[in-house]
Parts: sequence; C-alpha cells; structure tokens
Amino acid sequence: MSRDRLGPADWINAGLKALAGSGFTALKADTLAKALGVSRGSFYWHFPDVQAFHRSVLEAWEKIATHDIIAIVEARQGSAAVRLHALATIVFAAEGSLERQMRAWAAQDLAAAAIQERVDQRRIDYVEGLFRAAGFVPRDAKTRALFLYHALIGQFAMGKPGSLPPEEIGAMVDLLLGGGVACDPLLPT
Repeated sequence: MSRDRLGPADWINAGLKALAGSGFTALKADTLAKALGVSRGSFYWHFPDVQAFHRSVLEAWEKIATHDIIAIVEARQGSAAVRLHALATIVFAAEGSLERQMRAWAAQDLAAAAIQERVDQRRIDYVEGLFRAAGFVPRDAKTRALFLYHALIGQFAMGKPGSLPPEEIGAMVDLLLGGGVACDPLLPT
C-alpha cells in the first residue's frame, strides 16, 4: 500500500506495534506519522482526535486478544479439555509485550482500565465455561479459571512469556482438569 493511501487500520496496527514496543506514551499522532513516513494530517484525516484513536486501538486490542483467540479455539472443536489445551498452548506461547503494555496503560488511564477489565472478565468467563463443560461445578470451574488466568498474567508480568514448554503447559491444564467430576477415574461415568 502506498504511504498516501493509509487507512484507519494501518494507523491502528502502527499504534498496536508502538504500544507493544514503547508503551502508551508512543500513541501520538506525530510519533506514529514519523514511523509511517506520512504527515500528521493523514492521522487527522482518519481520526478526529487522539482520544478517538486511542479508543480504536483499545477496541482492536480487545478483538485481537480476546475475540479472535476464542474464535481460533472454538474452531478446533473437540471436548472442553481439548479446547482448554488449545487455549493454554496459544496464550502461554504469546510474546506478551502488548499485554504488559496494555496493563501499564490501564493503570494510568480510565478508558484503558475499563477495556482491560472487560477483557479480563470475558477471558475468565470463557475459561470458566470450558471448565463447566468439562464437568466441574460452577464454584470449582471459577476457581480453576481464575488460577489458569492468573498464572498467564503472572507469566507475562515476569517478562518470561513463551518460556513454558508445551509439555509443561499440557501438564498444568491436566492438573487443573484432574479431580473434577468429569475427570475423576474413581467415579463411574
């Protein structure tokens, strides 16, 4: 695409890249225009102001980091356990810089915090639903979902994303799946 034909998606993608690399303070029209090799006017052609651009970046991150991942996992079909394994493999292999920077932004900005809370809740609800589908009662499904989610956020916070080998990720999910009604080998099926 030629530089003079940039669309809103190009700016949003550049914003996500800048956010992952340098944090939310890099989400400025001048900074992004320089990175894209265009004038600042191009930015304002697509966005009325920086706040509108920020909303667009936040919405794009929500879609990428939540809805798109859930769609990928659901496309795999299979049992709830299979989908939990697929989800864990995908998310624990993620690089994590965008997630860390989003959380830093959310700590400083109410709009980002609102999106972060919505994303966290949607992710937890989805994982809880998978544990319920695997046969766990609501309380146990919620506890397992929170544990798995907090482990992921902890890995990102430690700055060691992708450090768990797939077999360890699988063992962690198996551990969380064990002991439930649907997974207890001592109970008749």
